[in-house]
Amino acid sequence: MLATLKQILSENWQWRHQIWDLAKIDLIKTYRGAALGKVWLFTKPAVYILVYWFTLSVGMRSGHDVNGQPFLLWLATGVFPWFFMSDAINTGSDVYRRYPYLVNRLKFPLSVISTFYTLSIMIIFACTMLFTIAVCLLTGVHLSRYLLQLPLVMVIMFVFWVAWSIMLSPLGAVSKDFSNLIKTLSTPFFWLSGILFQLSSLPEIGQRVMAFNPVAWCVEAVRGCFVYKEWIWERPDELIPFLVVFAVVVLLALRNFKRLYKEVPDVL
Repeated sequence: MLATLKQILSENWQWRHQIWDLAKIDLIKTYRGAALGKVWLFTKPAVYILVYWFTLSVGMRSGHDVNGQPFLLWLATGVFPWFFMSDAINTGSDVYRRYPYLVNRLKFPLSVISTFYTLSIMIIFACTMLFTIAVCLLTGVHLSRYLLQLPLVMVIMFVFWVAWSIMLSPLGAVSKDFSNLIKTLSTPFFWLSGILFQLSSLPEIGQRVMAFNPVAWCVEAVRGCFVYKEWIWERPDELIPFLVVFAVVVLLALRNFKRLYKEVPDVL
């Protein structure tokens, strides 16, 4: 496995400039031909946030301030990360089918595909975080020193979801049924990861189970920067289970990549 890890790291380092270029090209292709262009980066998640805010605050009357911060900020810091992770779960686990022309290109390293795709959606996520910070500053919402850990949280999320993609993409390429199965997980992940409710409202056993949910940890980590105002290491009961899941995903990624990466071009 160490040899596989060394191979993946070496490929990504040697192709680092191409990774950045491919990520930018992927973004350009996504919004090419749209009159509003990059405005669509924010439009869809903003509409979802407003709908959820209206439903929870006005309809169900459950949208109260959280830790002294506006409920809308709490909601945005859950929905924005979710849009990034939703793409990572749905498309990130099937990137070889998304880019078959790269898979079949001679001497193109497959691990790079997962990296540049995750980077492209991470750029969008970074833009939404900058947008959130700007809105907070313009509306007088207090931002604390805990916001300084946001880049670290984003790096952890990036590495985790790259590993997720490397773990599942070979299986998704070999079996389309497996790819469809993974995509069905996005709905349970959304409703069970504390995006629209506070995990602290769950019974203790529920909180322990959710500690092994990587989507829940990522959402809570982002909210820790804006809303809860705490460092990610101040909750070891959540951090340690996430690191365990992280380690398992990395090990499975190395195993699957080593066993299947040579077969991928033959099945696409």
